[in-house]
Order: sequence, then structure tokens, then C-alpha cells
Amino acid sequence: MTNRENCLLAYQHKQPAYIPCFYTDMSLIQARPQMERYTGLTVGKDEWGVEWTYENNIHACIPTPNKYLFTEIKDWKENLHFPDLDAIDWEKQADIDVHSDFMGFVMGYGLNLRKDGKSVYEEDKARICMVLNGMFERMHACMGVENALIALLEDPDSCKEYFHAMADWKCAYFKKIGQYYDMDILNAHDDYGSNDRMFMDPDLWRELIKPELARMVQACHEAGMLYQHHSCGYIEPILPDLIDIGVDAIDTLQACNKNLPELKKKYGDKITFCGGFDNMHVLDVPGVSAEAVKKEYRRVIDSLAPGGSYVIYPIGGCFEFVGPFLEEHFSYGMHFYENQK
Repeated sequence: MTNRENCLLAYQHKQPAYIPCFYTDMSLIQARPQMERYTGLTVGKDEWGVEWTYENNIHACIPTPNKYLFTEIKDWKENLHFPDLDAIDWEKQADIDVHSDFMGFVMGYGLNLRKDGKSVYEEDKARICMVLNGMFERMHACMGVENALIALLEDPDSCKEYFHAMADWKCAYFKKIGQYYDMDILNAHDDYGSNDRMFMDPDLWRELIKPELARMVQACHEAGMLYQHHSCGYIEPILPDLIDIGVDAIDTLQACNKNLPELKKKYGDKITFCGGFDNMHVLDVPGVSAEAVKKEYRRVIDSLAPGGSYVIYPIGGCFEFVGPFLEEHFSYGMHFYENQK
């Protein structure tokens, strides 16, 4: 069995030979990354017209504060530019993307070829296409978080029209990825939660977002890929809904979701759990000790990995933890399932 096959077993809700890890068992790309987000180290626009500013302390860019395309959701049709997917030479773009240094442009160093000259297809790893800025994220990138949250309550009809149009575009985008890239998993982003609650009432999410997200999941499956949804923060109330619409895997499942071990036991045969780590108090803490990182690694592995259907997915804004994290992975996690026998 290859490493790629081992990783995909976890995405099939089975127990692999060893626990797959984001850093060692997955090759990530983005499909035309400059379309979704500025990729440099200063200030620039994406292909939607949104301006972004690079923030060195989080190694990422954010929508430039107070630079909005519109502030009222009813104005989205006149002010939001949907990139023309048919105007892109996707064969050429795909060749660029599978040879690009993914971590390089994530860190703001622009679009550059990998130093080894290889493509992700030459690696024995699961292939993941990351798609940033989901429907709600794009909404508040265009109009600001406060304005977006107000719009959900004050103008749900305009929000419905916006979400439907955005889902139409995303479905077409997923079709292009399925046609021109050979990917196993599509990892689509859309954050719905803060540290202790969802940004919106779960019933409001079900009314406005769930039906359109269901169409996107179906489009992903029709394009031949598994669908992994990324959502930071507290999302426990909608986990059954994500399963209901066919989501295959969910990350990052941060530790603010307090009932993850119980949810894994209940739903582990229906959805793959990715992550589960405490970013706020461990992984993203400057100067975090190796001991604290290794303790957190074991806490999560011991509670979420039994039985399989689990992937180590420690996404964060800091990278200081990676060294001791991988040390513990190779000394403990790689042998976890064989020691469970």
C-alpha cells in the first residue's frame, strides 16, 4: 500500500496503517491562487477586486480594513466582479499550479516554482486542492464582517440571491478543477464560528447557507473529488448538517469544540475528522515549549485517532510548533495503530 492510498483510507472513514499527517502525507495546491487572494508581502488586489494587506505577525494577508466594494448587501450585483472562468487557459494554469511552491505563496513570497522542479503528481501523497474564501468569507471580504453579519439579519433576501450566485460560480470553478487537475480532495474554506459560538444562529445558517453549500458539495463529487470543508472556530451545532449534505471531511475542529471525542464516536463512520488541536493556548502561542506541543499532540491523537477516519491537520498562523510536533508524530503517532492491536 502506498502512502497516498494509506491517507485516502482515512478519508474513506477507515483505519489506515498509520495516521496520515498534513505535513508528511499530503500535497497541497491552489487552483489559480491569485484569483482568490493577493499572494505578495505588501498590498494588492485579487481578481474579484478586493484589496488585501499582508500581516507579518500571522504570515498571511487580510482584506484591507475599511476598503470595501460595498457596504449594503443589496448592492452586490453592481459592485462584485465574478472572475471569468472561461477566459483562463486552464491547461496552462494547472501545469503552473501543480509545480508551484505552495508554502511559498502561503507565506507571501509570490508565485514561484518548487525548487525541486517536481509536480505534486510525482509525490506519493494525497493530492488536495485548497479553495479559499467561501461564500460567507467572500461576503465579508467585500463588505466587512460587521456589515455582513448585519446583512444576514436585516436583508436575508438579498443574502439568498448573493449566496445562490456565489454557489453557481463555485460549482463551475469546481468543475474546472475536476477537469484540469488530478486531485483526490477539494478543501474548501468558509469560517462560520468564533472561539465560543457561531457567527450566526445555526438556524439562520441552515436557511441561507446550507442549501447552497449542498450544491457545491454535489458539484465537487460530480467532478470526481472528495469534499473537505475547512471552518475555524466553534461549529459543533452544524456538524450533523454537514454530514447530511455529504461533506466527506471537516477541519480544523479546533479545541473550542469541546465534545469532539463524543462526536467522533458518533459520526466517525460518516465524516473524517481533521485536526482537533488547541491553537489559542498551544500551537499559536509564541515561544510555546516543545513539551506543551507534544502533550497537545498526544491529547488529540488519543481522543480522536482510535478507529481511523482521522487525519492530523494542525492548521495555524504560527510555525514554531512544527518541529516538536513532527518529533512526536514520528515517535508516537506513526506507531499508534500498531500499538492499539
